[in-house]
Amino acid sequence: MSVTGEEIPADRVVETLEILLRAPPFLRSPKLARFLRFVVEEELAGRGATIKAYTIATQALGRGPDFDPSIDPSVRVEAGRLRRALDEVYTQHAEGLQIRLVVPVGGYRPRFTVLEGAPPPPEEVPVPEPGIPLPPVVAHPRATVVAFTPRGQAAIIALLAAILLVLCIDLGLTLSARTTGAAPTPRDLAVRSR
Repeated sequence: MSVTGEEIPADRVVETLEILLRAPPFLRSPKLARFLRFVVEEELAGRGATIKAYTIATQALGRGPDFDPSIDPSVRVEAGRLRRALDEVYTQHAEGLQIRLVVPVGGYRPRFTVLEGAPPPPEEVPVPEPGIPLPPVVAHPRATVVAFTPRGQAAIIALLAAILLVLCIDLGLTLSARTTGAAPTPRDLAVRSR
């Protein structure tokens, strides 16, 4: 398959597709996996020109024949998610990938390019001569990232809202007492008697 001036064999594209589908973003979302598989297989079968929102919705995403892409933006939304998932895979899980698969903005037809050379092999570490002690290995503590579940986030927001509500009520009562000239509190009496 010639996409960017170089010939890319279909079997290499299929191999790349299978690696992509085993990456975390596509394992978490079967819908995105079906979307990706559909557009790649259609392109490889020579039907790339027929890849439209309607065909994706009805043949890959399980929508009915009454799907109307001019009213329902779901395919555009899923295409955006697909592009982000592909970006994530190529930045975080690119092991074994030799072909870059892209779904350009403004369309759904995939493009394939050969990735620039694989990362260079790690440098060889010289082996110390016998009798020379090795330097101590220093362990670096890793930062731990704490992520809240949506339910935990909602609980924190509710707690902060309750604190804000209590503070607003307290402020309102304080201002109300000052403007109405309410009876002095015991603390005020203690200050006046001195």
